[in-house]
Amino acid sequence: MSQTPRGRPRMQETADDIVASVLATAGARVSTGDFSTRRIAQLTGLSQTLVSRAVRRIRGGGAPQPPVGGGSTVRRQLVRLRVEYPRIVLAAAPEPMSGAMTGESPHAAGPRHAVQRRAAAVMAALWVSGAAAWRAEAQDASPEPLRPPTPGAAQVVWDPAAGQWEDFLAAAAELLRDCTFSAEAIPGQLLDLLARRAGQGLHGVDFIRSSAQPGRYEQVFDSHPLAVAEYPAPGRSAASRWLPRTALSATEQIAVALRKEMISQGFGAGDRIVPAHFARRLRLPAGAVRTAMRQLADDGLLDSSGSGFRVPSLSGTDVVDLYAARLQVGTVILRGCAAQPRHRLLPARLALGALEAAARQGSRADVGEADLRFQQELADASGLQQSARSFHALTLRLRMFISVLQLDYSPAVDRLVGDGRRLLSAVLEQRGEDAVRIWRSKLDDAVRHMSALAPDTFDAALWARLTR
Repeated sequence: MSQTPRGRPRMQETADDIVASVLATAGARVSTGDFSTRRIAQLTGLSQTLVSRAVRRIRGGGAPQPPVGGGSTVRRQLVRLRVEYPRIVLAAAPEPMSGAMTGESPHAAGPRHAVQRRAAAVMAALWVSGAAAWRAEAQDASPEPLRPPTPGAAQVVWDPAAGQWEDFLAAAAELLRDCTFSAEAIPGQLLDLLARRAGQGLHGVDFIRSSAQPGRYEQVFDSHPLAVAEYPAPGRSAASRWLPRTALSATEQIAVALRKEMISQGFGAGDRIVPAHFARRLRLPAGAVRTAMRQLADDGLLDSSGSGFRVPSLSGTDVVDLYAARLQVGTVILRGCAAQPRHRLLPARLALGALEAAARQGSRADVGEADLRFQQELADASGLQQSARSFHALTLRLRMFISVLQLDYSPAVDRLVGDGRRLLSAVLEQRGEDAVRIWRSKLDDAVRHMSALAPDTFDAALWARLTR
């Protein structure tokens, strides 16, 4: 990053970005021993010295961290973090009384270190947000005043038209250093929110501490269901390239909305799809929606005729065919992953963490989607660009086909998580052929599950012939 001093070894720059990705996606668990410098070093394959230096630099906004106790004598609590392109506002207000850390895991660090880790997680989310690349644009004639949200609050603002990114990071770091050693100073709810949004940029996050009800918070998200092109997409900047790739193209976003509509409204094969309906619901231009649907039709995900678009007619053979193709491409990808250095697999490790979190807290649909994202991260980590693109295209088709057929194709949640852990362990240990065997078993289980649900639709014998 630009704030890196001249002459600093390139490996430290890379370590800074890798560690920032880990901290940004840790959520409230950043206070626990799972995110000590030793554990982060084990997770990433970096030395503990590199990790420790990276944490200090991230917490300090890219500059060397001053000695503890060198900040303001006024202890504060974070009261707002708002990200609305092209500005970021971070505000902290004096806390009447400091308290001990409460509500923490029994394995949490001491109060001082726990707050420092929480501050590092907030700084890491800013570090990887992509906001450094936001261009300065003319403001509205009557922009919203940037008054502190609470009397006596200190606030720092990132506005590309009025300052430098490095100066904002340094000011944000100083503000967070003044936070009192209390669990509520930097709330876990905020850290979890930032962790969920880190891979998509932080635009739309608005976290507010309630002044009327202590301990209560408002979490306001961007009201658009899609990340429309009203601000720069986060992209794959130097700082964010280690995050799971959750950003979607406009066409993929339309495909997601179509799949949700098929499930919620019960669309079936042959049903007509009206672009204007989706344009209204998604608040997107009708022309953009129609263009995306034409692309989906070109990819075989919709049927197109002179009268418009329809849900395609599919057979179980189509899905078995897709699984067979994914088996073969996935085999090549896993062998490629097994030859990669450990740090290249960091996005896949973070995506596996998201899968495990979905298994604990989400629905079966959430778990199935998290599993597909984990698989795509493995594909992207393989270093085989053509195979990764092919795998991605097959995944898009699989998602749409399953939605059309209205089938719950996912195996048991525990099996999905277990398969993911075994796959990642195998490639990290460079056991490529073991990973291939696990992959084959995983897809065999999925097809058997589908065959049991719909024996008249899915031909298990065909699967055996195609993959023998």
